[in-house]
Amino acid sequence: MTAPTHSPFHQRLMHALRSWRRRAAEHRRSRADSQHLAGMSDHELRDLGIGRSQVNALLDQHKY
Repeated sequence: MTAPTHSPFHQRLMHALRSWRRRAAEHRRSRADSQHLAGMSDHELRDLGIGRSQVNALLDQHKY
């Protein structure tokens, strides 16, 4: 007996669901990174070689 195959509709649906989950995870990571960067102290930002005004510009640039 052979294993049942999934219909093309089912395959497209599963692919779309995986894509959506991947984009959602990337969005959550991006948002967490943005919040972490915005919450860093001026001293921590200087250690990274960027200033507070550059952080605001970066966050504005990457908003959806």
